[in-house]
Amino acid sequence: MNDQIQYMIENIKTSKRELIAQIFIVFILPVLFIDIGIISLNQRIYILVILVSLLFIVLIAEKWTFIMLGISNYRIKKFIIPYTIFTLATVVFISFFGEKIGNEEVANWWRHSHFLYGFFIVSLFQEVGYRGYLIPALGKLISKPWIVVIVNALIFMFLHSIFPNPLIGLPLAFVGGLGFAIMYMRYPSLPLIIISHSIINFAVVLYGFFVIPGVTY
Repeated sequence: MNDQIQYMIENIKTSKRELIAQIFIVFILPVLFIDIGIISLNQRIYILVILVSLLFIVLIAEKWTFIMLGISNYRIKKFIIPYTIFTLATVVFISFFGEKIGNEEVANWWRHSHFLYGFFIVSLFQEVGYRGYLIPALGKLISKPWIVVIVNALIFMFLHSIFPNPLIGLPLAFVGGLGFAIMYMRYPSLPLIIISHSIINFAVVLYGFFVIPGVTY
């Protein structure tokens, strides 16, 4: 376990029971409601705003510091090279895989709000939640780092169950979740993983992955 991750875990004051409840309410229940049709896909952005607000309330109420969330200028300077390599390698893989299975780039992508600003907002919220909060929270619940990585990737994959073509989308989300979790466990920098996720998110949607027909960005 990375010393910085261990520091984050040790400074979480929330009980294990409360952490489990928070994880279920924020990360599992809303996706389940969308999957079974209680919440429509067109309402997902409003649900995201509510859940992110709740998460930030939890972080503030329980006095999570910037250090606990992986925000540090020192880490940005120290970890920028491995994040650059990871991001470029992933974008190359996505473009190769997309072309291999016959996906074409989204036409007139610059006209879609997702490509103008949405991909960054979504990536920011996801990384604050799934890595900044969830990695230390899972670390307090689970002692083995490799299990933390797998569980984090599984929960991240579950988020993508709302998208069509699960035979491709879910394995791709799981592999991506593994990559993000491993990077954050090894190089805990929230700003860098947000930037990395944003760039990768752009490439993923550009090549037609995780796009919902008939639903606007």
